[in-house]
Amino acid sequence: MKIFVLNLERAVDRRVLMQQRLAALGLDAEFLPAVDGARVDRASLPAGAEPRLSNGELGCYLSHRRSWELVVECGLAHAVVLEDDVVLSPELPRVIAGVAGLDLSYDLVRLSSLGPVRGIPVASLADGRRLILPNKNPSGAQGYLVSQAGARRLLERLAVPQRPVDDEFDLYWKHGLCVPVVFPCVVEEDGGLASTIGARMDGHQRKTVGRHLARVIEAKRRKLAVFLLARRLRQGAY
Repeated sequence: MKIFVLNLERAVDRRVLMQQRLAALGLDAEFLPAVDGARVDRASLPAGAEPRLSNGELGCYLSHRRSWELVVECGLAHAVVLEDDVVLSPELPRVIAGVAGLDLSYDLVRLSSLGPVRGIPVASLADGRRLILPNKNPSGAQGYLVSQAGARRLLERLAVPQRPVDDEFDLYWKHGLCVPVVFPCVVEEDGGLASTIGARMDGHQRKTVGRHLARVIEAKRRKLAVFLLARRLRQGAY
């Protein structure tokens, strides 16, 4: 199983720490130079790119997109993508092998979550873990397994950075993607390391009645969309 770790070239300490954590599990990885959003010429971005994305959010998005491109270019059946500020469960090797061996169509399986994982179970692993289609936002893109077909669909549907990448993962049901979450998770954010992303684009939206109603309506749409996707998966129709 190919493992990519996204890492800014100047973040040497993080690279060494991740090498140690991977080696402790008998894993090897290719470190991909992450994109420094502060050095991106925004005029070169495709039409529709969100100008309010912070430099950190933009660099993070483009770094993940590059990993999907490599999955396609290298013809990989699957690959694991990790950020460089994560703690790895000892169960990670068994879990990723188990997920890759499932007779289940998916685009991307999240191995991490910043919030509670709530939704519809669609598969079980040998150790009792489950794959859940979330109908609440799990948030975060610290670790995931992406398939070849999934990488192609991600590049088709998420080529333009319009939101932070983990927000796009949360909106999988709108993009026509299948993105379950492993629960319990096997990759966690290392709370002892400061984020390199910085302030979030949507961090200070004023609360209004209109926004509240929109969120309620979207939550109902999401639950229905997730229910229908789960039924298609069980029928082998995704």
